[in-house]
Amino acid sequence: MTSPSTERIASDGSGVRAIGAEMRNLWTALAAIAAFLVGSVATWYALRVSVWPVLKSDLVSATGITVVATTPWDVILLQAQVAAGVGVLLAVETVLYRSRSALLSERWWPGEPLSAGVRVLLVAVGIALLPVGTALGYDHVVPVVVDLVASDGTTWPIVRWGRIATGVATVSGVAAQIVFVGAVVALGGRTR
Repeated sequence: MTSPSTERIASDGSGVRAIGAEMRNLWTALAAIAAFLVGSVATWYALRVSVWPVLKSDLVSATGITVVATTPWDVILLQAQVAAGVGVLLAVETVLYRSRSALLSERWWPGEPLSAGVRVLLVAVGIALLPVGTALGYDHVVPVVVDLVASDGTTWPIVRWGRIATGVATVSGVAAQIVFVGAVVALGGRTR
């Protein structure tokens, strides 16, 4: 469902203006707010229940790293910042999806629209790639970064280690989504 103003702007070819017009649509704004809230609350809950204890145990078991305890407020603030960041990312992705007709114009995609089943599948795979890429980044990229940073034997607070781990893992998740979007757009351009 796109607004008529988005359809008009899509013919002009300006993707940024199309996104701006779609953001003024009430349903798009509500969908973005819902994505932000659900993403933030789910991420914060996952961090509190399972991710933070795993991070603490992984850092303690790593060789040459001394984990310094900080105040609980710092830990909660970091978890809230990560949750808000994931919520903003999901809200932006929601707006981009809602303005897809303007973004995937005739230059990138064939004239016939995708069926609803294909769109649902692509959205589900795109959403699933964020946590999968984040988990893979945490398992494979974060240990390399920790080894590089901890090579000098300095003592850092666990919140700083948490920022490094969540930053690297989140970038890995977003990179997985970007590769998927690039592949989908490339396939769409090839089928013209």
